[in-house]
Amino acid sequence: MTTTFRNFTQTRTGWLLGLSPVQIGIIIAASFPIWFAISAQRWPAMGVFLLLWGLVVVLTVVPIGGRSSIGWMAAATGFGISALTGWSEFTSRAERGRLRCLEELDMPGVLQPLEVLEGPPTGLEQHRIAMIKNSAARTWAITARVEHEGTAMSDQTELARFAAGMTDLVDTAARGDLITELHVMVRATPDDCAERELWLRENITDGAPDASVATNIELLRWGQAGTRSECFITVVVPEARLAREAKHLGGKLAGRMSALLAVASETETALTGAVGASNVEWLTSPQLAAAVRTGFAPADRAALIQAQAQQATAAGSCTEVPWALAGPSHAIPAVRHWTHDAWHSVTSTLKLPERGTALGALAGVLVPSSVSERRSLTVVFPIERQSVADRKASQAEFTSSLGQGLRDRLGIRTGIKDRRQQAKLDQVEDQLALGATLTHPYVVCSTTVPTTAPITEFGRRLDASIRQAGFAPQRLDLAQDSAFVTANIPLGISLTHRGL
Repeated sequence: MTTTFRNFTQTRTGWLLGLSPVQIGIIIAASFPIWFAISAQRWPAMGVFLLLWGLVVVLTVVPIGGRSSIGWMAAATGFGISALTGWSEFTSRAERGRLRCLEELDMPGVLQPLEVLEGPPTGLEQHRIAMIKNSAARTWAITARVEHEGTAMSDQTELARFAAGMTDLVDTAARGDLITELHVMVRATPDDCAERELWLRENITDGAPDASVATNIELLRWGQAGTRSECFITVVVPEARLAREAKHLGGKLAGRMSALLAVASETETALTGAVGASNVEWLTSPQLAAAVRTGFAPADRAALIQAQAQQATAAGSCTEVPWALAGPSHAIPAVRHWTHDAWHSVTSTLKLPERGTALGALAGVLVPSSVSERRSLTVVFPIERQSVADRKASQAEFTSSLGQGLRDRLGIRTGIKDRRQQAKLDQVEDQLALGATLTHPYVVCSTTVPTTAPITEFGRRLDASIRQAGFAPQRLDLAQDSAFVTANIPLGISLTHRGL
């Protein structure tokens, strides 16, 4: 037995027969020439306009790969213009020889408006939690590293407890009326054996010949078979809500930081409770910079571990990553992948199956298919306010009832899918009436390999892993840079922020 969830519904429902107001407006505007031709009794022209109107309806309504044809044309035009003008190609200030301040972020694309501030000292060790300010999306975010034993060896009771814990986490975030998104990120990389190599160098006896040390380390690398995973959770709070809460906590920047610290405490309590996390560590600015750097370049982690080990013996060793150097030095977007420094990545999202999904079903997606491959995924939980959730549920119910009424009048048989969708909408209304939270989570999966590896092949392997897990993959074409950031960089960037 497994814990299965199948009560998901569409994120958005159209106003009439599943169509949005923009689509309805385009269809109505395109029909005007037909009526003019009919009023003038120009029947040949009416036939031509009718064919053109049908073409406009198909281009507007029929989705292709998650977008309408007009959406694809608009996205392709914007991508082509940015590629021809060089706007989409990123070159860091360090590469151009213009690096002045090491504390200023130098990031590509959607990461450019970010600013990382240090919060007030907290806890016994007086850590300063990193506060991430996004000026474009007008949001604030904080990130924590989470240690969890996983679900691979869990039985039905533990899976049910973890599922209830995730529900409690989302409900806790919604009750505070501050958090708008929760990002749960997992990155799985073949073990670089950095810690074990340091242990060998420190614990091999002095009498052993140098050759034995080298031989042991070489055997360790050849015997590398493990996978190292790291989990992050990012809490996103909009500026409008945070500013209102900050008025009661001192106002201005200090009030905002105090409110974020309160959000961190509530989230940590939920994570260490039913969710089952063994440790939650809110990242400081240097720790977050290192997590961002290893997100762009997975192989840099071994050098950071070695530098931290040498700090005890070599005075003045640099163990931190400056924010000006945390991003890539050069990044070039392509239609179906993204190249950043000596790495390139493919990112896909997935479609939820009609039969539902089991807790832990995405574990197979995180298994690298090569010793040079890094797999990662991020589950984003957008949290709706109760008033907005009730309005969306009422709109979905009205649209479903209107469509059902039209089918009844036309004598069209109601299919099984329509009946199941109606049952789901009814259950959503019941749960909202009992105080439940409405969220429409989505998943972004990514694979990162060196530029010497065939990225097309590894993209195919990622899609195959998603299918084996029971989901349908959807490559995020023309948006690989933003999708990579969502899947790999724990800075609170998502695909739903309109401000980006």
